[in-house]
Amino acid sequence: MTTHISYRSIQACPLCDSQKIDDIIDLGTQPPANSLRSDLNEVLENVPLRIARCADCTGILLREQIDPAYLFKHYVWVTGTSKTAQDYSKTFYQYIADRRPAKPQFILEVASNDGTFLRRFIEHGHKVCGVDPAKNIADEATKQGVPTRAEFFGTKAAEAVTRDLGSADVVFARNVIPHVREIHDVISGMVSALKDDGLGCIEFHYNKIILEELHYDSIYHEHLFYFSLKSMGHLLEKHGAQMFDVCESPISGG
Repeated sequence: MTTHISYRSIQACPLCDSQKIDDIIDLGTQPPANSLRSDLNEVLENVPLRIARCADCTGILLREQIDPAYLFKHYVWVTGTSKTAQDYSKTFYQYIADRRPAKPQFILEVASNDGTFLRRFIEHGHKVCGVDPAKNIADEATKQGVPTRAEFFGTKAAEAVTRDLGSADVVFARNVIPHVREIHDVISGMVSALKDDGLGCIEFHYNKIILEELHYDSIYHEHLFYFSLKSMGHLLEKHGAQMFDVCESPISGG
């Protein structure tokens, strides 16, 4: 039995539409990193694994993009299984709380997984909503008291959330933006879901650290983009947002 994987090869930069993209690392062909088999007779299809650099916006991107439904509809990573992530969720909560008024907030998380990070906000009396495409994990999060919508986040999902629950005081996306094929739709959705004085927070694996510390194992098919502050700034500006504060994260590569 062979599992067929649908993917497309990128000829123009998804961040800025430039066709000035050049391959910089080619790791050959490999199966997707989380394609774990229960049957050793199952043959996994290999997909090219190479990254390129855009000469115009300096974005670093994966050349071959696998169908997101294959990668994320039934996901195997559960945030709460990591003690490091659980500990950091408390630090992350405080980071956000220090930058917001001391009153109940509405917090929206993009790709909220099992709700580990939203749970810290619930514990402090805030209203929360998670959006995650992995139905198995989203359903379990809701069952455990973290309201979670099982769908891919974008402008359509943002409209539904704000229609039902109102605009958010805080929208955050931890270690997810680099995974997103429809990246402009997601950033646009985050911006549109926020109140005018709202706070957005994006966590991503910093490409400076990938290069300097040789994090070659971070290059795999789920990671479509490898951001610098410059390329992230360009992306946000396209949607009317701008960076005003930066800090390093102790997990997820910076």
